[in-house]
Amino acid sequence: MSIRFPATLGAGPRRHRALGAAACGTALALIAALAGPAGAQASVADPAVAVLMAAGDSALVRLDLESATAAYGQAHRTAPQSYEAAWKLARAFADSATLSPKAAEQKRLCQQAESLARAAVALEPDGAKGHAFLAVALGKLALFEGGKRKVRLAHEIKAEADSALALDRDEDLAHHVLGVWNRELVELSGFLRFFAAALYGGLPKASLEDALDHLGTAARLHPEVIPHHVELGITLAAARRYPEAEMELEQALRMPTSWVTDDYYRAKARDALARVRRKVR
Repeated sequence: MSIRFPATLGAGPRRHRALGAAACGTALALIAALAGPAGAQASVADPAVAVLMAAGDSALVRLDLESATAAYGQAHRTAPQSYEAAWKLARAFADSATLSPKAAEQKRLCQQAESLARAAVALEPDGAKGHAFLAVALGKLALFEGGKRKVRLAHEIKAEADSALALDRDEDLAHHVLGVWNRELVELSGFLRFFAAALYGGLPKASLEDALDHLGTAARLHPEVIPHHVELGITLAAARRYPEAEMELEQALRMPTSWVTDDYYRAKARDALARVRRKVR
């Protein structure tokens, strides 16, 4: 489960990203020096923390996830009581997990994302972003778990996404998470459902109707987010609504890059679209 859910641009950028990372590293060193002695904790309102957060946000606009993670990490270390730094660092780790080709690294990044998202929830229980990114982190982490732990995570993912929506009905990421969550539970085999019920007390109820409702809402709230359209297209295909699925996936492939995982989702859309077209033709 991946959500905002963000890749790298094509030509030339490797050298440009390297230069950007080096420049960001120099800036972070200067900011760290201004922030005060090692071990001192800055206030959330400290100008140095604000500069670090702005540097992270600017890096993401450039699709430079590495520099963004470094800036948010420095901000979190400087001001561990900053809710914004905690959830944005959790998001950066979750996006890094999506892009990593190595399973061990993916799991480690998911665990870091979970830890930061839990910190965000502890800092601001009434903040929707902390709950939303905790749901994302747990959804990704569930891929590496089995048995009782996976069943427990299924309940917790839904609880955190529901909490985010109770706090902000327009939190598109929470709708995205619940959409994918519903589809993935529906697609579990009967054997696995029986196994989960017999040994671990069963799984929460889920439906493709709820999956389509949540993903459709996410896409309406933020139509510029490619992953919403990709997962909606995949879910329409799961519901055997193939012409609609084809249109949704084609739309996703026409959209411009706006987040660091967009190339990952385009690849996912191309694979899904090939399967859908075999059903349509």
